[in-house]
Amino acid sequence: MERKMMKIRVEIAEKPYRLTIPADEEERVRRAARRIKEQIDALKRHYDASLTEYLAMAAMRISLENEENKERLEMAPEALKLKALVAELDQWAETDGNREACTAPTEKQPPIVKPKARRGRPRKKQENAL
Repeated sequence: MERKMMKIRVEIAEKPYRLTIPADEEERVRRAARRIKEQIDALKRHYDASLTEYLAMAAMRISLENEENKERLEMAPEALKLKALVAELDQWAETDGNREACTAPTEKQPPIVKPKARRGRPRKKQENAL
C-alpha cells in the first residue's frame, strides 16, 4: 500500500519551505517547525546573535532533548525490572524476612495491647506530711 503524500509549507528561521511529506506526518512536521521557532525566539530574548547562531543553538538544544529522551527510553526496561524487584522485596519484607513464614503456618499470638494514654496534666506527687 502506497503512502499518501502531501505538500505543506512551513517557516523555519523566517524562511518558508515547501515540503512533500507523508500525510500522516503532517502534524509531527508542523510541531517540529514550531519547536524550532520557539527555541529561536527564546534565544533572541536572551542573546544578541546572528540567525545562523540562533539556528545552531536551537539545533543543539533540540538535539540534547532528543538524546535525553533516547536515554529515558533505553532505561525503561531497567526501570520496569527495578519496580518488579521492589515489589518482590516489599512482599518479602511483609513477612519480616522470615522464609518459613511464607510457607509454614504461624502460631497465633495474642495481640499487643497498648496502654491508654492519660489525659490532662500529670498530678503532683503529694509528700506525706508527718
